[in-house]
Amino acid sequence: MKKIFLLLIVMLSFLSAACTSLKKEEQESEEETPIVEDEAEHQAERSAAKGRYREEKSAFPLFVQNIFDIQCQEDGSVKMLFENEPGSFLLCESKDSGVTWEQKEIETEWLPENYRVVSACFGPGGEIAVSAGEMSKEPFDEKHALGEYTYFRIEDLERTPLVQTLSLQLPEPKEENLKSGYGLKQILLSDKGKIYGMMTAEENEEISFRIVCFEADQGSVLWELDTEAAEIDLYEDKIYLNEFDGAVKVLDAESGSELKQLSISLRDNFLNCMDIDAKKGKIFYCNETGIYAADDQAALSELLVEGRLSSFSDMSYSIKEFFRVSEKVFLMFIQSMPGAELEVLRYEYDAGLSVQPEHELVVYSLKENRAVKKIISDFQASHPEVYVQYEVGMGDTAVKEEADAINRLNTELMAGNGPDVLVLNGLPWESYQEKEILGDFSGCLRTSIKEGDMFENIFSAYQTGDRKNIIPISFQVPALVGTEPQVSSVNSIEDLLKTTQSTADLPPFFRKNTYLLRYIFSIYWQNIEKEEGMISREALKETLEYVKKINDVLLQKENERSAFFGNEDDINYDVFDNLLDVASIKDGGAAMAAGYLSALKDFGDLLNEDLSYQTLSEGVFRALITGINRESKNIEQAEEFLLFALSDEEQNIFAGRHYPAIMGFPVNRKAYQQMISRPSQEETALYFGETFLWPNKQQFAQLEEKIINLKIPAMENSMILNIILESAAPYLAGEKTIDAAVNEIFQSLELYILEH
Repeated sequence: MKKIFLLLIVMLSFLSAACTSLKKEEQESEEETPIVEDEAEHQAERSAAKGRYREEKSAFPLFVQNIFDIQCQEDGSVKMLFENEPGSFLLCESKDSGVTWEQKEIETEWLPENYRVVSACFGPGGEIAVSAGEMSKEPFDEKHALGEYTYFRIEDLERTPLVQTLSLQLPEPKEENLKSGYGLKQILLSDKGKIYGMMTAEENEEISFRIVCFEADQGSVLWELDTEAAEIDLYEDKIYLNEFDGAVKVLDAESGSELKQLSISLRDNFLNCMDIDAKKGKIFYCNETGIYAADDQAALSELLVEGRLSSFSDMSYSIKEFFRVSEKVFLMFIQSMPGAELEVLRYEYDAGLSVQPEHELVVYSLKENRAVKKIISDFQASHPEVYVQYEVGMGDTAVKEEADAINRLNTELMAGNGPDVLVLNGLPWESYQEKEILGDFSGCLRTSIKEGDMFENIFSAYQTGDRKNIIPISFQVPALVGTEPQVSSVNSIEDLLKTTQSTADLPPFFRKNTYLLRYIFSIYWQNIEKEEGMISREALKETLEYVKKINDVLLQKENERSAFFGNEDDINYDVFDNLLDVASIKDGGAAMAAGYLSALKDFGDLLNEDLSYQTLSEGVFRALITGINRESKNIEQAEEFLLFALSDEEQNIFAGRHYPAIMGFPVNRKAYQQMISRPSQEETALYFGETFLWPNKQQFAQLEEKIINLKIPAMENSMILNIILESAAPYLAGEKTIDAAVNEIFQSLELYILEH
């Protein structure tokens, strides 16, 4: 049956007692502490604690956008009805509990032209019930089903379908009802020859909901029940009704009378996250915290799959469907964004897998980062023997300033403690290199990654001698986008000012308050720091004067739109927030866009709009950079984590197909080549959600030429940028003279450099 989800009260996590850390085990071993009898028994119990669910991704042969129903049999066979585009109706089958899938050809001549399936379900004998409606022709209506729905019962779907049109005795629709879909938005088929449905009708901008039970052959109504906005599902002789009020009603399928209520909060989820074994009286359900089993009263629940050790806990995913193949195998369908392809996660009980991970790894970043969270989630799922804890320096509500978070981290690192893996963006990584806080990763790279597999220039930009302490994961390029005459001559900050001054009619680009300061000083820092630790007062003053002149021009030329979208206050810009707003040019809001070129969609958009781009501050780039704490007790796992982040498969998260919120180009050449390889017409929507002209080889070659010439990392030290911002912002606002601002910045920078 089609599942729509159910959340029960979350019980205690099996990790609440916490894993015994590898560090503690090693310390006990070094001290050669004798094991007393109780401790020996405890270790024996712990080593005997085996058996948990292993996660794997199941490759699906087709793009899946909407699942209608899945039927699971005790022999492990699974059948799935779904669509991959409006008007399609497809069947896939697995004979090995969802490990492999095979598409089954089905005829759809019975489906009227320009109709799409609204709801479909398997019956107990393999027959199928279908509700279908005519697709809207409005271009912005996403081909929603309109008008009065038509119903079918189908047998022998894989051969020559035997199709029966069902005449369900619904009330005659009013003209107002037909402006939207009228009929059964959900259709369910019982093993006792009855059809159940959730009927909806819209009138005067209000939607009514009614559960209806039909006699299958004649279509007569046996009983009906009006309800608020709701959803239903059918298991054996019971209907589960979710009215989104914090409880699930259980109805007798024969009469519609209420049997009981399950006092459970579904929160943001629906019944598609629930499955029921009616014969054994068990409810299975999932949410971002895990997969659970409960009794049919929802009084007691047991954690089966720990969410923190699984991909579906990644907040970039939403859980779309959950099914029980057996008590030892579960299938979960997740989605990275609306309209994206569904991915299949498979969980199977492994009696040999330790209940608690053998190792623990701590990954730290100053600010929360979507790409880091995604890599952690994927690594965790493929390495069940390692528990990964993600620490965010600014995630502690007690920490208000970046400097406080960095000082706290530095104290731990200098004491020989601290996280295992460091995401170095915003941190003083040059100082970490100098003080040899970071481990050398060069040997691991040589033995694990073939020469030429990566963009070596991105790596060498951070290299000190023969040591590789800094590992870039992805990168971005500072760029200015506009017409060819506008941007082709911009080769310096002086040229950028001239271009903004000469732009007429439209704002040159959206002004983003403190972002402009951070952006300019980050990419032109090499003009200010002439030598390591040596700041040029003259260059600092000159750069600040240019920023003010550019900012003043943007203020003078602002319109309502640029002021609304461009002047957000106190935005906590992350290293991989993409601010290259090409859409503002396309929509007529600005003449140009300034930011970081970091996504294939941006590159495609600007070329399709017949725009050009110029890389600002030639050779400069920003990257998502990482390193390993030299004092880590989990060096092997830390290296494995970074190698995983650089792997061909994981680098695809930067390709823009399934994870459009994760910005940056991959440093892995194979992933980069796969990203730019021309997709089929059907796959184009996976990249951009719309059809457009794919960049040609020459355009991609020009982009790659710029990439291989990147050699200077942008300055991303949060403490330095905040020092500049504190005194420069009042100067931009006219509250402080240039000399006063420069003196304050220069003195603070000298003190910072001296201390660090």
